[in-house]
Amino acid sequence: MKRWTALVPIKQGQGGKSRLAAALAAPQRADLAARMAAHVLDVLTGCEDIAATVILSPARQAFPGTTWARDEGRGLNAEIADFRAGFGAGPLLVVHADLPLLTAADIAALLEAAEAGGTALATDRAGQGTNALALADGRPFEFRFGHDSRAAHCAQFPAMPVVQRNGLSADLDTPDDLAFARAHGFST
Repeated sequence: MKRWTALVPIKQGQGGKSRLAAALAAPQRADLAARMAAHVLDVLTGCEDIAATVILSPARQAFPGTTWARDEGRGLNAEIADFRAGFGAGPLLVVHADLPLLTAADIAALLEAAEAGGTALATDRAGQGTNALALADGRPFEFRFGHDSRAAHCAQFPAMPVVQRNGLSADLDTPDDLAFARAHGFST
């Protein structure tokens, strides 16, 4: 049953993925970021549980099956909180756009965990960050994306399930991440 709204924050501009500068030139990084975002959006728009997919970005983004919400530049956490306040208490999934191995099965596993406990989180490969966050109900929640976000998010609900699957944990920020993604079938 389609009931979830997926929110995908997308950074724009040539400065993205700067930690990959040693491995890829700026145009390659921009192309990589665009391809990963398109992949994540394609996966989400094909998921049976996702009723709507919204791109959060400074400038309008057009992708089939999605809508757009303006990022006003207040910072990721403030932008997501503002979106949620305007969106209401419905089920919300926040997914980062740099998950090149993401599959519909990964999303289904995260949403299933959230349905069971009210919230669920997908961590990065290091187990410290938050690559996706699912809120199944209207409970209060403070978004704390950034350094050590897993701990900050889980502190709010200590029993929150943490889902760790390659498709959800393999974000692409560093040359090591790029090597991991390539070793698992991602082609750059």
